[in-house]
Formats: sequence, structure tokens, C-alpha cells
Amino acid sequence: MLVVSTSRCTSIAWVPGAEGAFVVAHADGNLYVYEKNKDGAADSSFPVIKDQTQFSVAHARYSKSNPIARWHICQGSINSFAFSMDGTYLATVGRDGVLRVFDYSKEQLICGGKSYYGALLCCAWSMDAKYILTGGEDDLVQVWSMEDRKVVAWGEGHNSWVSGVAFDSYWSSPNSDGTGETVMYRFGSVGQDTQLLLWDLEKDEIVVPLRRCPPGGSPTYSTGSQSAHWDNVSPLGTLQPAPSMRDVPKISPLVAHRVHTEPLSGLLFTQESVLTVCREGNIKIWMRPGVAESQPSNSETLLSTSLKDKPLVSSKVGSSSYKQ
Repeated sequence: MLVVSTSRCTSIAWVPGAEGAFVVAHADGNLYVYEKNKDGAADSSFPVIKDQTQFSVAHARYSKSNPIARWHICQGSINSFAFSMDGTYLATVGRDGVLRVFDYSKEQLICGGKSYYGALLCCAWSMDAKYILTGGEDDLVQVWSMEDRKVVAWGEGHNSWVSGVAFDSYWSSPNSDGTGETVMYRFGSVGQDTQLLLWDLEKDEIVVPLRRCPPGGSPTYSTGSQSAHWDNVSPLGTLQPAPSMRDVPKISPLVAHRVHTEPLSGLLFTQESVLTVCREGNIKIWMRPGVAESQPSNSETLLSTSLKDKPLVSSKVGSSSYKQ
């Protein structure tokens, strides 16, 4: 058994498009890159980190070493990370409440920003890598725009920490701008309040501030999310401070449904269902509506029906089935 770090492992994932490569995050702020085909018999030690507050990358001394690299992300725990679908970008969130976005192949910090309050616990990419969701101890679902390198919306609806976020990649937007570009996104969130929330994010409805207003003045706003509307774009690697509550547009969930009796820890969208899991190990599978009822006049009715009236499957890992 290879022991690289004595710190708790917090997250693990394969690197998209890199066969056999995977990444492991730890509670000490380090992220290690491994290659499955290497045995790790060679020396796998890394240099001492000189500044715990700064991002740094160190590579293994020998070609046969495993892990092949160590990324020091932050001082404190990396709570979660996620790759964009094509593996170009890596997003991390941590105990310090900061979202960081990296160019994975270039090993370069691109942008990021601070939560409104407290630690960030989870993150997820949209399929087109234009948006990142985060959630954490401020009870908010944060929508970050890669184009603007800023928070463009806050989702208000949870009554406790947000522990899981995910885009629904199987949901098709009912409208189109004629270019084939996605103009509406569906996503979900779960929290320690035991609720599953479903949201719609429409690009044309996002109103983002162009500049921070002077004391006593009024902020200037722009509809849409095009970087051409901004006075300037932050330099590469800039971490934005926590935005003011008045500067960020608020969105509300389409549906809020209490799905477990214990705090929730994650969710997953599949083509046929939505999976939710709680801290006690209970997994519930919520079936999507059938094809015959896939074109309702009201999308909220569809969501409510799918969560409340449809049969679902419940189970507990390593134990008997969960009784409803």
C-alpha cells in the first residue's frame, strides 16, 4: 500500500480524456495526480512547501514515481473538486471559502472567488464549461460565469449548508436562440436541511453589475453574460473578494422538496432518474416522468409530479432497504 499523505482524503476523480490518470484531494490542501499503470516503487517524496498560502506545483523526481505531481491548492482542506467535461479545466473549493479554477494541462490558476460566508463544500460544471455551481456554509447556491470570471447569480432557498450541486445534462432547454447555444440550464442542489431543490438558469434573465458602485451611488447593470459588457476583465489568476449581497442577482428554485429525514450529502442526474443520498447512507432514486407526460404545459407541475407522485426506489448501502 502506498502512503503519500497522512491527511484525510476528501475527493477523488478520473481525469477526463487522460486514460489511467486520476486525482486525489486531501484535507491538508494538497491534490495529487496519479497514473494507474505506475507501481509507485520509486521515491514519491516532494519538496517542502515554502508558502502554505500560495498555489504551487511540484513534479516527481523520477519518471516511475507515483504520484507524478503534487498541487498545493490552499491552506486548509480541499472539500471538493470537479473537472470540466473535456478535462480542460479543474475547479476546487475549500475550507477557506474560495473557488479556484485551473487550466489543468498548463497547471495554471485562471480565476476564482470567495464565498459570501464560510467554507465551500461542493462544485459542479455545466456541460459546456460556461458555468460553475458551488454550495457551502452560507446556504447559497453560487453560479459562477467563466466568461465573466464572476458570480452572476445566487440561488436562495436552502435553510442550511448546501452539500451537493449538479447540472442536469439530460434536460433539454425548451427554448433556443437559433444558434444551437444553450440559453437555459437546469440544475439541482441538496443540503443539510434535507431538501432537494431544482432550479432553472436563463442567460437572458441574469442581470450582472458592471462595476462596484461608489458610496451612496447606484450600481450599473447589464443584462446577459457577455464579457464585452464589462469595463475590464480581471488579470489571469485573480481571486475575487466576496461580492456584496446587493451586487448579485438572486434566483429562486422551481421546486423545493424534503426528500430524506437526515442531512443530504449529494445528488446525481441520470437519463431516467435523480439520485439523492444522505449522510446515513440512504440512497433514493426518483424516477423522471414517462415519455407520455414529458410535454406538460407547466414545467413546475412536471417537476412536482416527478418528485411526489412517481414511484421511487430506496436502499441503504450495506443494510436493509429504507422504509418510507
